[in-house]
Amino acid sequence: MNWNYSEAVDRIGQGAMADRPALIHENTTISFAQLRKRARGIGAWMQALQLERHSHIGHYMRNSNAYMETFIGSSMAGYAHVNINYRYQNKELEDLCNGLDIKVLVYGVEFAERVAQIKPQLTKTIAFVEVTESAPVNGFAVSLNDLYLHSADTFQKNTASDNQILIATGGTTGLPKGTQWLHTDLWHKMSVWSFGAMAPAALEKPPESIDQYIEILQEQPPSAPLFPLCPLMHGTGLMMALSALAQASPVVTTDNLRFDADKCLDLIVAHKVGALVIVGDAFALPLLDAVEQRQDDCFSSINALVSSGAILSDASRSRFLALRSDMVLMDTLGSTEASGYALTSGQAGIFLPMPTTKVFDDDMNEVRPGSDVIGIAYAGGFSPIGYYNEPEKTAETFVTINGQRYVRTGDRCTVREDGMLELLGRDSNVINTGGEKVYTVEVEQLLLRHEAIEDAVLVGLPHPRFGKVVTAIVEGPDLNKDSLDVQALQTYLKEQLADYKVPRKIYAISSMQRFANGKIDYSKITTFAADCLAKEGDH
Repeated sequence: MNWNYSEAVDRIGQGAMADRPALIHENTTISFAQLRKRARGIGAWMQALQLERHSHIGHYMRNSNAYMETFIGSSMAGYAHVNINYRYQNKELEDLCNGLDIKVLVYGVEFAERVAQIKPQLTKTIAFVEVTESAPVNGFAVSLNDLYLHSADTFQKNTASDNQILIATGGTTGLPKGTQWLHTDLWHKMSVWSFGAMAPAALEKPPESIDQYIEILQEQPPSAPLFPLCPLMHGTGLMMALSALAQASPVVTTDNLRFDADKCLDLIVAHKVGALVIVGDAFALPLLDAVEQRQDDCFSSINALVSSGAILSDASRSRFLALRSDMVLMDTLGSTEASGYALTSGQAGIFLPMPTTKVFDDDMNEVRPGSDVIGIAYAGGFSPIGYYNEPEKTAETFVTINGQRYVRTGDRCTVREDGMLELLGRDSNVINTGGEKVYTVEVEQLLLRHEAIEDAVLVGLPHPRFGKVVTAIVEGPDLNKDSLDVQALQTYLKEQLADYKVPRKIYAISSMQRFANGKIDYSKITTFAADCLAKEGDH
């Protein structure tokens, strides 16, 4: 069937849609025909290395046309993309390249020195590609520009449905794991045939073949660009960008070193962007502030916004809808392993489960709606084949229950009488205080609803009697250690929470310093909280 993202791009690039814009980085645009030509050059060069099928190609760069060109080119030859966090330092980069068997490392020129420093320690990497506009800084690397021109006369395309895509997890609880998706499974999990540019076709079921899909796609009107504001090395951004390209829709990127909301708004206007991808309030708050300060039509072209991977607060959701009341706002609950398995309901912390999502208690009994039993969400349907070279962790996460395969998400929740899921927090983030379990998301959501707070994180600090003491770190425009009214916040929470859930300690921080993907560095935040507690003891 060739349900393969690169196969779709290859066909789009040589047919009636070939001249449509495919990739737009800042103000540089390439068409699908150009993308196809470049991708074939990249794939042909990699084939000349005599790599085995499914060999891993590391993508160590910021958002750019080069990122998606490398993805399409390598997977067109049957090789597997591996995302690499561009914040990684030497040891982290070395461990990932060796642990995930990176054969070819494609890196941005800004990381050339780091790559040169660790090259002697890389045991599996045989080739290096530098993304640069001039000659490579590293003499052992080739320029990506040279790969564009590599002859594809003898190129043998390999776009089988069971080719792989590796998406490395964030590594917040240890070394990153390589989540192995098959092209066909991710394609159908994302329902590429049903939304975005394919929505006007109103298909009730997937097309029977890629041929039929392309025929239907070229009958649809051209779609406005998708703009992932989050990094492509984050699963949310990558999955949405791939789906857009497979629908012949342009993907816009920017090379911000840090998120620059005004610059992004300028690009939205310039390219008439139709859809945005963000990761929770880490992107939503500065974006909304910039839109409201400008007071122009910079947001008028946006008709859809997708958020996943971090909390999108009630306040942010309301502000977006105030800008565009007819905008489709999808706040999804998901992970690298499960993709999206529940959708926002309009209430923070309340989600509509997908039909294939189930909640099971600790005895593996399905949780009855309205029972108040706390269980874990399990995502069914299309899923990864496992973690690369991690059989034990694969067995823990990908489980079979009553004959059906599920992804154990680790998200604790209850099932309301109406079937909606009430999210309580990740199993790994539960705070056990005096034998009572506190689910972090429940408390964080309430803190985020307070007018003085823009960001909030709950951690557990060691306590000699209770094991852990519930501690909140909060961020707000006027919050500091002097202006923070801890007692008032605790009173506010006590009106809606059992007393053991109310943080005994609350500290203000100037910035959470979330990662580019919106995630929290829990180690740093916990250290900050511990330091604050220690200073209290000094007085």
